[in-house]
Amino acid sequence: MTHAPQQPPAGWYPDPAGSDGERYWDGIAWSQATRDKVVFAPPVEAPASGYGQSAAGYGRPMSGTAASNVASFGWRFLGFLIDFILFNVVGGIVLSATGVSQRLDGELDRWLKAFLLWADTGSTGDIPMPSAEFWSVGLLSTAISIAVFAIYRTVMLGLFSATVGQLALGLRTVRLGKDPGSKLGWGVAALRGVIGAILYQHFLVGFVNGIFAAFTKNRQTLSDMMSKTQVLKIR
Repeated sequence: MTHAPQQPPAGWYPDPAGSDGERYWDGIAWSQATRDKVVFAPPVEAPASGYGQSAAGYGRPMSGTAASNVASFGWRFLGFLIDFILFNVVGGIVLSATGVSQRLDGELDRWLKAFLLWADTGSTGDIPMPSAEFWSVGLLSTAISIAVFAIYRTVMLGLFSATVGQLALGLRTVRLGKDPGSKLGWGVAALRGVIGAILYQHFLVGFVNGIFAAFTKNRQTLSDMMSKTQVLKIR
């Protein structure tokens, strides 16, 4: 007849997640309660039984940092896809409300008519080019899109350390090497939000930025590297 090994008594032990503090063991599983390490507490050995299997909010054991919970490229891509769809809906509403999209469509329509007329007349003379108004409105449209995307990303990351797409898939953005429960902070949220918004305005640059998450050690994009963050899978 075999017996399950006796569990250590409830109490505070060194945090198996790798932080400098202590985490409360309730006698059965790790809780979410943490505290700063007690300087004069006698050293004790942390319980060795299945932290990653019992503690809510942690999918697997962690060694020193949250490296084992790093989100894969596939999860990050799905999260971005959700955010991209949402952004296009909101961005389209803003551009329409400000009249920018109508102005841009009008200038594009005038240029296409001029180009077709030039082609129908035997392609004589210089090729008609878009007007200066077309370029200025296009630049304004890009600036508004960057601003909307940057504000969206900054607010979501500052409040929740995750965008809507990340929240839906159980992802969380943290500073590199930090615990999954740590707050990102408004400064880092703004930096990452603005950098990402700028990079994703150009298809090729945005693609290169995103594809970095498939090959780098911590699954970091360029915007992650520049803001010293990483995305974790917390559920």
